[in-house]
Amino acid sequence: MGFVLCLALGGCAGTGPHVMVPAAPIAAATGAALVDPGSFDPPPDGPAPEAPDVVPDGGGAAAPVPRAAGGGGPNGQRPDRRVADIPGSGVGPGDKVVALTFDDGPDPIFTPQVLDLLAQHRAPATFFMIGWEAAASPDLVKRIAGGGNGVASHTWSHADLTRQSDAGLRLQVDKTAALLSSLTGSNVTCIRPPQGHVNPGLVRRLSDRGMTTVLWSSDTRDWTRPGTETIVRRALAGVSPGTIILLHDGGGDRRQTLEALPRIIDGIRSQGYRLVPICR
Repeated sequence: MGFVLCLALGGCAGTGPHVMVPAAPIAAATGAALVDPGSFDPPPDGPAPEAPDVVPDGGGAAAPVPRAAGGGGPNGQRPDRRVADIPGSGVGPGDKVVALTFDDGPDPIFTPQVLDLLAQHRAPATFFMIGWEAAASPDLVKRIAGGGNGVASHTWSHADLTRQSDAGLRLQVDKTAALLSSLTGSNVTCIRPPQGHVNPGLVRRLSDRGMTTVLWSSDTRDWTRPGTETIVRRALAGVSPGTIILLHDGGGDRRQTLEALPRIIDGIRSQGYRLVPICR
């Protein structure tokens, strides 16, 4: 795989927006000790974990899911797309709140810069994390949670959950949730299936594991690196009560996202909205 070659060469920054590769050696970038991988070995009948090529989320409509009686959440058949849909959010459908969410991290280069900007603007966000990335940067996961941000799962290796057996879900879902819960000291109960690939059967299977499926209502497509102005425009164009905005802190070069973030925060607040974390 290209990833193996990249590791042999010592890093592969700048390979394009569709491939997740480390921009620098992880231990050197974070200064953090790695989590003992033996504590989170996959089940014997599951596939071995790896760091695969990753197509970031967004860029296409998520698979439509029929609305179940009683709505979404752990007992529904549809994913949640607005803040008020999420169980325990304490938010009503008309409340002027917006949630910023970041996928595909934690990245040792870009996630700390996202956190710095959020702290400067006193703005919370929610991070949907890839398990093997979190295992490589445990102190970064703790910093995210300690800053009052939401922590949620984005599977172990960005796999399509609609194609997973029970053994696959134990690796992709249970293993990631166990790791994130152990690092944060809180139960992780939200998951965002990669690329928004869902169906009613998957939402039910995740619900049976105590997981709420959370997608998004506004896609910036920042992973395509369309330019800072475009990212800002897309983020602000769809703002309405309960909007969940999709951004990325990992999976590639996120400099445009960093440049856009302060303007997105200011633009949301200028419309009278409050930023809130979800899945806490």
